[in-house]
Amino acid sequence: MKMELRVQNSSLHSSEDGTMTVSGYVNRTDQLSNTLGVAKKFKEKIPKGVFSRAIQNAQHDIDFLAEHNNKLILASTRNNSLELREDEVGLYMSATITPTSWGHDYYELISSGILKNMSFGFRTVKDSWKSVGFNLYERTIEELELFEVSVVKDPAYSQSTISARGIDICFAEDIEIPVESKKGNKNMKEESINMEKTVHQYRDHSKEIDIEKDNEVKEFNNYFQKVTDTRSLNPSSGNQTLVPTAVSKRLVEKLEETSPVFARVKKFSSVNGDLRIPKETSVGVASFVGEGKSLLEEAFSLGEVTLTQKRAGAYIALTNQLINDSVLNMAEYIPNLLAKRTFKAIERSILRGTSDDEFAGIVPNPDIKNLELSTSATDYELLDKLLDMSLSIHPDYLKGSQFIMSRAFYNRVCKLKDAAGRFYLQNGEVNGHPSYLLFGLEVVVTNSLEDGSKTGEVPCIVGNLEAGYAVMIKKNPQMTLVRDSEHALHGSLGFLFDIYVDGAVYNPDALSKLTIV
Repeated sequence: MKMELRVQNSSLHSSEDGTMTVSGYVNRTDQLSNTLGVAKKFKEKIPKGVFSRAIQNAQHDIDFLAEHNNKLILASTRNNSLELREDEVGLYMSATITPTSWGHDYYELISSGILKNMSFGFRTVKDSWKSVGFNLYERTIEELELFEVSVVKDPAYSQSTISARGIDICFAEDIEIPVESKKGNKNMKEESINMEKTVHQYRDHSKEIDIEKDNEVKEFNNYFQKVTDTRSLNPSSGNQTLVPTAVSKRLVEKLEETSPVFARVKKFSSVNGDLRIPKETSVGVASFVGEGKSLLEEAFSLGEVTLTQKRAGAYIALTNQLINDSVLNMAEYIPNLLAKRTFKAIERSILRGTSDDEFAGIVPNPDIKNLELSTSATDYELLDKLLDMSLSIHPDYLKGSQFIMSRAFYNRVCKLKDAAGRFYLQNGEVNGHPSYLLFGLEVVVTNSLEDGSKTGEVPCIVGNLEAGYAVMIKKNPQMTLVRDSEHALHGSLGFLFDIYVDGAVYNPDALSKLTIV
């Protein structure tokens, strides 16, 4: 996998208070770069908000490096020595350099002005292109994954130096520019451009991630082996033991990997007491007034969505015979199994929860726009209704929206074709992963929605889950090893996973649903 590099001709400033702190702008948003590429030239820009989303959605630590060298780490978000934020100018960084031998050296080089240019490594998740002249294009990077920021001496690329360290770089001249296909008419040309896909190559972080996961696996296996070796010492005394925190955190990762619905909702950190999310219930209308006249005061009211805490979890008991099987990797088997069982309950509760012990689900919410489809509807009527659903979402929330369908309903939609015999469901790519697209929106399939074969069922939801549904994780997930007399008699060990969460719709305008009538 490859990453892209960009250099910003900027001024990196150092502090004079003895803290070895440096700061400056890594990239200025909404500004076209210099012309890039060789045979095919292009300019590119990064709109406002892209860096904020990249920082918020980062799945790994972002490091401040010297000359893109992974061995010369100056600061990192891991210990909060690196602060990244996007303001009205662009991506701003402030780093307190760790006082290593090279840290002191590079701080002196920055302070003296020898090093003052910033560069950053990233992976393009989504971009768009347009022609602005003969053999010249404009590229807009709409979504990216930020890997690192570096201080460099030469504002141009240093290909030989960087490549010599084994870092796989995708340089500007290697980026593929979508080419307009020659069609019989203008509409076919535009359709071809829209359906063209830019292929991106990504930087490989697998070694760093694998090392971290290997450490967690070793921690779990060593702990598990210690427990199983000593379980005969107190076979009749009931007790419970907490599994290491690193393993419990992996359960949430498994939950997000297994449940795309849970992965997309807006998550809030735990607070003392209930979490109250304000929402507008009515908005006044502005007006023009003449000189010397007063503006009318409009009533403005706010409602709120309250999140408390609900307990969700799963429990399994493993026999000693299964545990003693050396082929089985317990650190993978147990978290996978518990996460799969837990996600079914949480995902169903997000979509259809109704009871007091569950989330407030999307389907039962009366404020969400409801579209109706007859049980005898033709394919044309179904397609027309699906288009109405996508159009019912406010444009501000359309980006990041997806269709969520039951398996049976999805199977029917898959077969819809246009007059030329082409399927409406197209292959696409979302966040670097292959996916199906309908009207440009991702399609997510779930078993938690109804089939849509009977009156009153809701087989499809469309909208932006992050903008419309909130989940508060009240208490961090916890996995407990249960060893009581009953398990001792049965020759088994119990594993209990539970998490205290709550969820509700906080913005009905971002969602709509389809009901069969």
